[in-house]
Amino acid sequence: MIDVETESEPGRQAIIRRTCWSIAWVVPVIALITGVSLTVAGTVEQWTPIGEGQFEVTYLAVWPAGLALLAVGLLGVTAAAIAAAMVTTKR
Repeated sequence: MIDVETESEPGRQAIIRRTCWSIAWVVPVIALITGVSLTVAGTVEQWTPIGEGQFEVTYLAVWPAGLALLAVGLLGVTAAAIAAAMVTTKR
């Protein structure tokens, strides 16, 4: 762990910038991967015990949530890419 109190001002700003960029890329990528997984799965089974070794099976549709997360992930990755391009472009 890096002690932010003992770091110099440019070092502290670099750590904060690196952390922010990491969050800006990791969150949309995780949403994208989760969205793809849920969309591909389509449905999941929920087993509820009803006694004597018997279960009631309920099927839940997860593909709508998968599509929403897929869209959020794609928009987030696109936004992070545009922001990275804007920051690295000389003006």
